[in-house]
Amino acid sequence: MALRIFRRPSAERLAAPADPHAELRRTVSSVTIVPDEDTRADARARLLRIVAEAVLLQDKAAELLDAIRDREPLAELAPRGGPMATRFFELRRQLPPPADREMARQCATVSVVLDHHGTLIVSALQMLSMDWRSPAIVEQLERLDGLGAPAERLDGVYAELAHT
Repeated sequence: MALRIFRRPSAERLAAPADPHAELRRTVSSVTIVPDEDTRADARARLLRIVAEAVLLQDKAAELLDAIRDREPLAELAPRGGPMATRFFELRRQLPPPADREMARQCATVSVVLDHHGTLIVSALQMLSMDWRSPAIVEQLERLDGLGAPAERLDGVYAELAHT
């Protein structure tokens, strides 16, 4: 009985299993892979949605920066500011590839502004956490005054996109 274990398999066992997709391979003549790219209109619509959300977030970010300047408790501001900064960075990551030169300019502007907004919030929260260490940090906190010129640039891009 032990010798049966070492017996050679039969010819049936050695034959390759039938190919279930052989029929399909005979009937399909070619396969074309279409890239998953936005059309110009889709890309513009996506950019408009991103910019519109960022413009709305700017108002909340300005309120947050005012609260940081007034040195409200970090424990109350960090849970608002952290997700807000993250959202600005995420919106930047979601920017579509530009469809033309005008859109390339708009995307570049929006990218810089979104990075500015996220970085400013993170930096302001970090300064608030260390305001006791240095009068220079307190001075910087007191100079916080909204999002500045980058917010105006984002508003300008929004106006361009909304009227196109």
